Amino acid sequence: MLLTLTACAQPIDDADLADDALPVTWTARTPAPTTLYEGQGAVVGGKLYVFGGFDKNVNDKPMATRAASMYDPAADRWTRLRDIPDPVTHAGVAADDRSIYLAGGFLGNHPGPQTDHVWRYDVVDETWSALPALPVARGGGALVRLGRDLHFFGGVTRDARGEYLSDHQDHWVLTLDGAGQSGTGTWRTAAPMPNPRNHLAGAVMNGRIYAIGGQHLGDEANGNQSEVDVYDAATDTWRAVRALPIPLGHITSSVFGWRERIIVAGGVTQGERESAQVFAYDPVADRWTRLPALPGPRQSPVADAVEDALVVVTGATSAGPTDSTFMGR
Repeated sequence: MLLTLTACAQPIDDADLADDALPVTWTARTPAPTTLYEGQGAVVGGKLYVFGGFDKNVNDKPMATRAASMYDPAADRWTRLRDIPDPVTHAGVAADDRSIYLAGGFLGNHPGPQTDHVWRYDVVDETWSALPALPVARGGGALVRLGRDLHFFGGVTRDARGEYLSDHQDHWVLTLDGAGQSGTGTWRTAAPMPNPRNHLAGAVMNGRIYAIGGQHLGDEANGNQSEVDVYDAATDTWRAVRALPIPLGHITSSVFGWRERIIVAGGVTQGERESAQVFAYDPVADRWTRLPALPGPRQSPVADAVEDALVVVTGATSAGPTDSTFMGR
């Protein structure tokens, strides 16, 4: 196993952030069934699925939910689905053309324990099944699918009081077909991520995996990261590429591919400030550009592309969780 460590890329100069050649106009759509943040979600078959998360705060304590819902952008309609197996937040999420996968996260009301659970949701049968557990419980890690392999990397462990103990650079791979498909496979170890962190995002573009942003431990005031690392499965190596324009955490479910670019929507930056910024990364040019901002800042929304539209739902502001649905075209 090879590990390549390179110097961390520096944030780009604002002069590089002219409007992208892909203009977007944001409009408000039908609100989600409930307010929500720190949820998980992805698009399959033209529908955006949203699972778990915190649906409210009680006495400043985030409360977890097992609720699930589906948004149909074509009809601008939300549908409630059957509850998910765990009241999970901060899980990594990936998808293929039939299934959505959740891995790790925290269970229950804050501060819940990290989990090693891995679940698959079949959007056709509307059923959940357990996949092999992660080697170790992790919260706030990233999950992506490259071909028929799931890759989980990063994440954090906390104690029973919710104190952050350690960030992790572990990187594990599970093959979905064969043994993995029947739930009896084994996660194998791959090259560790260079910068251990949590609340990061993962994305796949042009056959490579990207680890984007995140934060160190629980430091939302000063520990948000701008680093972007790319993983080449053929050589089992990571290298740093152009950094995010600003440090961003809380983007685990709001980073996705669109028009050959990686889109990053919302999140939290230094000073514990929710962001409304939307950035686009061009892997070929190794360049970030800025798209029109969301109508309002959002911490930990759920976002993805549906055909040629961008959809960003829920997320929190300084006033608490929201039920907003924004579409960008």
